[in-house]
Amino acid sequence: MSTGNRKALPDNAMKACASCGAARGTKTKGWANVTRAGAVVGFTCPECPTDEEPIRLEASGRFLVETWVRRQDGTRKKYKGRFAELSDAREWVVEVREDAAKVTAYDNDPRKLTVRQLADRWLAKREAEVGTPGGIRACSLNGYRSSLSSLLDLLGDRRAREVTPDDVEAALLTLASVGGKRGRKLSHRSLVYALGALRQVFAYGLRSKWLKSSPAAEAKAPGQSHANSTAANVKALKRWTPAQLMAFRAYVDTLPLAAEPWLRVGMRLTLCGLRRSEVLGLDWSNVDMKTGAVRIVASRTKDGRSNTSTINEPKTENSRRTVQAETIHPGTAAALRTLWLAQGRPEAGLVIRDAAEDPVQPDAYSRRFVTLCEAAGVPALTRIHNTRHSLASALKEAGVPDNQAAALLGHDVATYTRFYLVVDDDGAAVAAQVAGRLFAVV
Repeated sequence: MSTGNRKALPDNAMKACASCGAARGTKTKGWANVTRAGAVVGFTCPECPTDEEPIRLEASGRFLVETWVRRQDGTRKKYKGRFAELSDAREWVVEVREDAAKVTAYDNDPRKLTVRQLADRWLAKREAEVGTPGGIRACSLNGYRSSLSSLLDLLGDRRAREVTPDDVEAALLTLASVGGKRGRKLSHRSLVYALGALRQVFAYGLRSKWLKSSPAAEAKAPGQSHANSTAANVKALKRWTPAQLMAFRAYVDTLPLAAEPWLRVGMRLTLCGLRRSEVLGLDWSNVDMKTGAVRIVASRTKDGRSNTSTINEPKTENSRRTVQAETIHPGTAAALRTLWLAQGRPEAGLVIRDAAEDPVQPDAYSRRFVTLCEAAGVPALTRIHNTRHSLASALKEAGVPDNQAAALLGHDVATYTRFYLVVDDDGAAVAAQVAGRLFAVV
């Protein structure tokens, strides 16, 4: 027998929750019956899914949803998702069943294809690519889903062939001024991402011969006011000077390693320009203990809004590289060796693990970085990723050619020059001093 989405029914299901194992005693209020052939054979507690729901509590504490839904066009589709909260899992079950009821037989009549149906097909195609050679990462798929969510609330039920560029721009303006769900306004950055995802959805419809044109291709995201744009750029482009970066490194080097043995190595690798995902995905098999060089061949990213993470391919092909960490920050090889010895001289396995040998979670890593900034007496960067911008600016000012600096950061030159070279008041002040020397009266 089974319960809670095919989970085996335990022997003590009458005395404890058949899903999580919590003792029942004589309690019945809120507890749901598990029945077989009309007889009660167990119970599930109020915090767990009932026997009737297509939801299962996993050992990790997350709730797995697996359900087949018969759609209006007669086809059946399997829906699967994981959630941290039971309420979210239940809400999603309701949503997919409601969405399935709206599906029409559009394969033979593309004129009836809605924007939501088109997006679902495109997302299913991208989901099939996750984990395949050259495919996208799970975090990228979650990003697409999140970016499209608010737009689909406004345009999802419209027939895709009838949507115009004006309709897309009107939806974007609504999200920028009024907001989406719960009245939350989208930032300019979020609007650009949403439009980019929608363009890919309509491009997929064009390739599949379901559409004749893409309204998203001609639409533009609403612009920012000059004041808002300037404030956003100052915030997003905050960086450290080389002196501040070295002060941060010096402070971290003074901290004891007993409670956080990974801290010194992790932060030094971050200061070498590695992405957070690259630091957290680094394996001992890709560390040269003698030279202190690390090979970037994987990344570890969080799964959506959950606390779990997945090891993926590097973000781009250019991300595959060897970083001479000891050359950049002398002492890194020694720090790596100390951590390696503390972990029992492993031949393989994740480098960044806590004292309990569990992988350090991405959000926890970023939060620790923020507290270290304050303790070290250096400005708190907007995000940990801005250490890469700090390094890029320092390399540019030192005269390092763009192609070499881009290679260190794992980017192509165009991306490096467009996104990593910071334009701010500090840079303008330095340029003014140089100009003053050029035009000084002799």
